[in-house]
Amino acid sequence: MGIQGAFVMTQRWLSAVPLAQVTAELPNVPGLRNANSSFVAHPQSFVANRTKPDSEISPDDFARYFPYTPTALAIKECARLAVVRRYPCPGPILDVGCGDGLFAQMAFENTEVWGIDINASEGRWASASQAYRQVILGDVTHAQLPEAFFATCIANCSLEHVPRIDLALSSIHQSLQPGGHVYLFVPTPDWAKHFLSVRTLESLGVPELAARLQHAIDRFFKHHQLHDAAGWTTLMNRAGLETVAVEHVLSSATTVAFEAFLLPSLAGLLNKHLTTRWTNFPRIRQRLADPIFRAVQTLMTRANPALTAEFLVIGRRPYP
Repeated sequence: MGIQGAFVMTQRWLSAVPLAQVTAELPNVPGLRNANSSFVAHPQSFVANRTKPDSEISPDDFARYFPYTPTALAIKECARLAVVRRYPCPGPILDVGCGDGLFAQMAFENTEVWGIDINASEGRWASASQAYRQVILGDVTHAQLPEAFFATCIANCSLEHVPRIDLALSSIHQSLQPGGHVYLFVPTPDWAKHFLSVRTLESLGVPELAARLQHAIDRFFKHHQLHDAAGWTTLMNRAGLETVAVEHVLSSATTVAFEAFLLPSLAGLLNKHLTTRWTNFPRIRQRLADPIFRAVQTLMTRANPALTAEFLVIGRRPYP
């Protein structure tokens, strides 16, 4: 089979994107890597300084994110950016479920980052973003990652979608250097309970319908892993990782704003299925970023600021 018919392949997944097409369309960008390929270590890069923003969502971050993502997603991602910048994240960094690379590009400037994603289209966009030294197409539960290589691992709301979370955490453990840290953004078990629609049903005296809606939301987002702090601590420890902390992050206000923009944002999901990208006209959306941000801020200032939406689970690979 010639190069035109070659396909990117992993243990459990066959890409529909011909390798020749990927490399031809993305010249002079980090190459896509098969999950079984050999690896070459690179020296640790400079780590940029990070400061805590004044608010949960920075207008500058939103202005950069919104042109390329639906509003609902931009709200959550910008809030996570504000959180992750509070912590030291030396390279090399492994970004699990890296997506299109925009988050890493904004969070880890001037730092060596590797990305892994099971989705071929996301892998192509990740490579095009030039946010990564390497992009691995593969399943984190089975991919052969370089052992004891990464100083940091970030999983930005990706591991809750993985049925075999034990295998995923074991793989991350093996890839971390002794003393290396992992940061997992994961939803709390009751995050959807703070949707305005769910709370409205509860206030109307129909808690059964509210519970059904809450569970339907989690099914829609394919949340396989919804654990409390003790549950995540147990999962981390079983994988050989020390649990440094399980912190509450992201407010109920972000959930309220997320819900308010969720229905129009579903158009972006449809567009992604059709074109592999969330939005088609980023320059036009750039002009709308400021008024949309002000609308988001108005919603958030009127909502509950309690940190109910997500956990940041911080783990560490122990020294021998």
